[in-house]
Amino acid sequence: MDFGTLLHTISSITPDRPWGIDIPNYFWFTGSSAAAFIISSFAHVFGMKEYKPIAGFSLLLAFVLLVAAPMNLIDDLRQPGRIINFFFYGWENFPTSPMKWGVLLLIAYPLLILVEALVLYRPYFWFSKGMVRSQEQVEKDHHLGVILGAIGIPLALSVHGYTGYILGAVHAIPLFHTPLMPILFLASAMVSGTGLLIILLPIFQKFFTDFKRVDMDMMQRLARLLAWFIVIDLVIRFFWLTFAITFNGEEKYALKLFFGENFWEVLIVDYVICLLVPMIIGFTNYFARSFKWVLFGGILSAIGVWIFRWNTVIGGQSIGKTTPFLLEYHPHFSGFDSIVSVLSNWSLLIALIALVMVLFPWDKEMANYYVKQGER
Repeated sequence: MDFGTLLHTISSITPDRPWGIDIPNYFWFTGSSAAAFIISSFAHVFGMKEYKPIAGFSLLLAFVLLVAAPMNLIDDLRQPGRIINFFFYGWENFPTSPMKWGVLLLIAYPLLILVEALVLYRPYFWFSKGMVRSQEQVEKDHHLGVILGAIGIPLALSVHGYTGYILGAVHAIPLFHTPLMPILFLASAMVSGTGLLIILLPIFQKFFTDFKRVDMDMMQRLARLLAWFIVIDLVIRFFWLTFAITFNGEEKYALKLFFGENFWEVLIVDYVICLLVPMIIGFTNYFARSFKWVLFGGILSAIGVWIFRWNTVIGGQSIGKTTPFLLEYHPHFSGFDSIVSVLSNWSLLIALIALVMVLFPWDKEMANYYVKQGER
């Protein structure tokens, strides 16, 4: 380690954490939003007709997740008025600043989702009013939806990938500093987003549609998709951890300390219970045909990715530079950056989901309408 790097590392020492519980929650929300959008694009962009019945629901879920996500950042600022500084300052570093890219992405991405949702649901509002649309109008909407979806996919990947860049660029924290961090975040985001769909879809179908029943074929399809996303996630994590712990220079000892002290939480809870169990459920026909097992796997995977975000953000900051042990962090129960603030953010998300489900109903006739349009 040269003198400049040593000086930078020592100057980064702090007994407190710059980031608390709000940040892993923000990362979870943006990642799940990106996954929900990409799954909705399976139908619109890639022509996978089997996902058409949930394409609209996935798109709306992506939107409300991204609307709720920035509330975590505002709470983390301690003074909400500081949010204006994101827009006014720091643009001189724009080309090389992930946070400046994040500002633009957090503006452009939700606007694109909103426009695509309006295009997607426009036939529904015509249909509900008894109006008939011409074939030319339908084809124009379909073509516009494909274009918006194709533009939205790189935006969705970028809006979560930039958070990985922010962590990966931090030299002072061994658990952060890796070029794999954006890929790690994206892979795990596909797991949490699919798990969240598995959790919410039965509620949506039972209470907000004319079906009044759970589509088990779709649940089984999502369980299998979740299993494959977990495989990809685990492979990337394997390369990340084996390389970092084995070849990461002097910092490998800090990583060994971290994973040694958190062996149960990281390996047993996160990897075995929250990832391997849902993967087995998705790949096993006996379990995948059971609603309870599929729902259980979705809940475990969503929780597992949240734990991964926690272990990465909070656990990474627990690795001290001048101490032979790990620093401890206990979030406050109430106030800024607290358990109550995170629960409030989840309450906002639930309220937004209920609101859009009321405003954008997805009845049996409308689902059949889209399937028929996709078959043309």
